Amino acid sequence: MISEELVRSCLYNWLGYGNENGAIWFIGTEEGGAEIWRQATQTLESSLNYRSCYNLAMDFRKVWEETYGIPLESFKGPCVWRYAAAFLLSFEGKTINTANVNDYVFRDKKLGNNNSEHFMCELLPLPKKSKNSIMDYEFIWSSIEKYRSEVMPKRLELIQNTVRINEGIQVIISYERLLSEDFLDYFTTRNRASKISDFNYKKERYSLYEILVENGRKVKFLSTPFFGNGCISYDGIRQVVSRFFT
Repeated sequence: MISEELVRSCLYNWLGYGNENGAIWFIGTEEGGAEIWRQATQTLESSLNYRSCYNLAMDFRKVWEETYGIPLESFKGPCVWRYAAAFLLSFEGKTINTANVNDYVFRDKKLGNNNSEHFMCELLPLPKKSKNSIMDYEFIWSSIEKYRSEVMPKRLELIQNTVRINEGIQVIISYERLLSEDFLDYFTTRNRASKISDFNYKKERYSLYEILVENGRKVKFLSTPFFGNGCISYDGIRQVVSRFFT
């Protein structure tokens, strides 16, 4: 049985994968724990043991392939990683198509590299099988709301401080609506967030904001549709990058 001490050791030591000083950040809500429930190369306890030793920024390929023992090319079907790669290809002025996206993520394994110019951040730190379930951690928090109310403010503060000290960050991309609202509420209450523009592509809605970090320094914050489930398209990504960032 996992201990409360082990769980709590994983709450604030790690933010995500890649280079925390990279120009482009992506923010998701939390990991699904594929190494535990989908690929099953780890137990929850072994995964948390590894996570408790993470640095703030980890290398995506090394974690999945060397720590969890899961080759990236073994992942099939839709996943948020493909759309993050599509954004990165678009920012680089390269063609977005299935072959180039697959090469970026699964063959060349560039996503979440510590030497890259991007960072894949998670708002919440613990792997969970289901987004709205707290089942594996209910011996600490009796509800998902109690978990979030305790952990989210401290994670947002950690993210804010990390953005503050890393001056290379230029754009933060959030790919979940409720996460975007929580993030913007955090900065708006500090008079640091303002909307610049909205853009619609077919049924996809994108909103661009500006966040004041400190001493006049600002970063862009882009709220996008969810990266998957038919909510976003490569064409939409191409259009919004062209409209807002070129």
